[in-house]
Amino acid sequence: MNTVDIPGEWEQSADQIKQDAKTCIVTCIIIGKNDSGKSTFCKYLVHTWTASEIRVGYVDSDVGQSTIGPPTTVGLKIFNTPPNQHDYSNFLELHFVGNTSPEGFLLQTLHAVKRMADKSHQQGSQITLVDTTGFVGGPVARIFKLHKIEMLRPQWIVALQAEDEMEHLLRGYEKMGWRVIRLTCSKQVAARSQAERQKYRNERYKAYFKSAKVINCPIHKVVFPSGILGTGQRINLQELPKETYMSDTKYLYIEKCGSELLIVIDRLVESMPFYKLKEYFSVTSIACIERFELKDLLVGLNDKDGNTLGLGTIIDLDPLDDKLTLFTPVQDIHKVTAIYLGNIKVEQGEKECGKMRHVRYL
Repeated sequence: MNTVDIPGEWEQSADQIKQDAKTCIVTCIIIGKNDSGKSTFCKYLVHTWTASEIRVGYVDSDVGQSTIGPPTTVGLKIFNTPPNQHDYSNFLELHFVGNTSPEGFLLQTLHAVKRMADKSHQQGSQITLVDTTGFVGGPVARIFKLHKIEMLRPQWIVALQAEDEMEHLLRGYEKMGWRVIRLTCSKQVAARSQAERQKYRNERYKAYFKSAKVINCPIHKVVFPSGILGTGQRINLQELPKETYMSDTKYLYIEKCGSELLIVIDRLVESMPFYKLKEYFSVTSIACIERFELKDLLVGLNDKDGNTLGLGTIIDLDPLDDKLTLFTPVQDIHKVTAIYLGNIKVEQGEKECGKMRHVRYL
């Protein structure tokens, strides 16, 4: 932190929050737009508070530009002493969200933040510091931030803003009784382009997957909470009537799950008789997974207690052979009970190569 020009108001706010930690357990949430200096401010707070012998739990929920843990996750690190820069790269816990933005993954993000904040409290943190994404504009962001604050019930909300771009949020928080500290963005903060943000994420992926290996996981031993694979009755394709026959497909797997039909296929083709399948099986919807599209999809690997053991990318999914092939640094694959499908594809564990909807509803 010696190379950062620390504004006087940063020091005052750090001391103000520190005084609370002498009498109670404190949660402090930091909000601001992209490139407002949230992560730099959080590092300053960690350094300052630990120098005063305060145990700090740093919850990093900036899923796109994460400081702790790889992108698409909410990470936690506990600090007892002022850290060096490399100390942030080694997380204590992480929880998989599945996207580099909360958009489309609001529930997953809230769940991950709450879980990591609870872990911080369990670890005896005197102050739990929650860094957030720059997702602050528009009605969805407004409601999302409000629910996050109501869920965490922080003693302090610290807002970094260049002018008054977050007053639409802050005035509402104050009317509801929350204590708000307004700070101006540091003059040293430099805006980063999308290319620079992408490069940063790729570096984080590469570092995380450095020790990854190819592993096979039996499908019948795990659950896919974001899909319905393995939860229904497997259909014998030989028993299908002729009018539902699909001559253009080389690979096909079907399950009936209540009012849904799950189809795993190499590629989706227009000639598939979906309406006839719906009629024959008396289902209201068909969920289709294309094996080809799953390649390189980022997934979260959780144990029976809901802890994220780590991340992986899919090499192949073959329900017919009961085999999921992953590229992952997780060694205790036998502990994995749930596999959460994300929205990001990471080629060879090194760089993002697109996004996808892993299930299409027809």
